[in-house]
Amino acid sequence: MPKLFQDRTQAALCPFCGVKILRPVEVEGGQWYDFAGGFCDCGAVFALDPTARNGGAAFLQALVMITDGDMDRAMGLSEGEDYDVGYVSHYDVEQHHVDPHAFGTLYFIRPRTGADG
Repeated sequence: MPKLFQDRTQAALCPFCGVKILRPVEVEGGQWYDFAGGFCDCGAVFALDPTARNGGAAFLQALVMITDGDMDRAMGLSEGEDYDVGYVSHYDVEQHHVDPHAFGTLYFIRPRTGADG
């Protein structure tokens, strides 16, 4: 019998190292942490915007996460100099997969050597 449905979902991978990431969880430890997020073994952090409407706030949270909650230090960092940026679009938090019909975006930031310490 022919397969009528093709699963187009894919595992959620870190855009920097290509490793499968853990499901985003509530981030604790700071007043700036409104979104679920997580960490990758390669040093990247990520924050989830489940609606694709709060990307700036999720991105800012990821910046604050690499500075251990220091908003002033986070605002002084420069892309390409202090950190690199990556995105995973069409993330479905319920399935923990990338799905072409999903709206969520994972915002990844990986500090460059010496920028996070």
